[in-house]
Amino acid sequence: MKKHFLSVAASAATLLLLAACTHELKTARVSDERFVPLKEGSEIGFTADYDMEYITGGVPKDIMDKINCTLITEELYEPEGTDMPAACKSWMTASCAGYQEEAESMVEDMEIDLDEDGWMLNWSSSVSGAFTEGCKARGWQTYCSSSSDYQGGAHGMYGETYRVFDLATGELVQESDFLREGADEDEDLIELLYESLIAGMDEEDVEDGLFGMPYPNANFSVSNEGVTWHYNPYDIAPYAFGVLEASLSWEELKPFLK
Repeated sequence: MKKHFLSVAASAATLLLLAACTHELKTARVSDERFVPLKEGSEIGFTADYDMEYITGGVPKDIMDKINCTLITEELYEPEGTDMPAACKSWMTASCAGYQEEAESMVEDMEIDLDEDGWMLNWSSSVSGAFTEGCKARGWQTYCSSSSDYQGGAHGMYGETYRVFDLATGELVQESDFLREGADEDEDLIELLYESLIAGMDEEDVEDGLFGMPYPNANFSVSNEGVTWHYNPYDIAPYAFGVLEASLSWEELKPFLK
């Protein structure tokens, strides 16, 4: 009887996994752009925009809410909630209000001449996100978020953050969920990532530009083919290098998997 129960349980678990692997997500996008002048009628001001994809169906509601809540709290800095359109509006309102308060304070404290140095207060902030590839065999789905901010100076800052969700639970997938213990410091794995990283780079850039090694950094995406780690400006290379990537197939990763 016990053996039969275990067999039924295993079959049920298999069916749940297959369901997670085969369903199609239903999503929607919400976007907006706004310009807030520093002073009425001024061309100096703050530009903010967002373009966020979120789940509307295709998974149970509790999983949908958990994933949307994670995106809202991590990307839009809202403490809670599952309503993406409302959260995006809140982010926009807070960003614009924050600019006006900080910029007006700078003008007063630093006595900025807007006619000559107003360009320093032409700021911008942008956030976007979209579901990309996934690994159907594991029931995992990747979400890529991009953000950029400019507050004067030579250049702004930007980056890409990748999150992988388990569509059976709504939880974020961690490297420890698929890499064996200690693999993140295994020299053989680091070497494979390094070879992948430099494959499309000029030799001079490799010698003079890289200042770090591509360790697994928790910023990864998954696909049916394998795993890609992403390195933002200043992670392991200068700003001008942009976002660097190192991809390994599941076959290449096999010695390092659980």
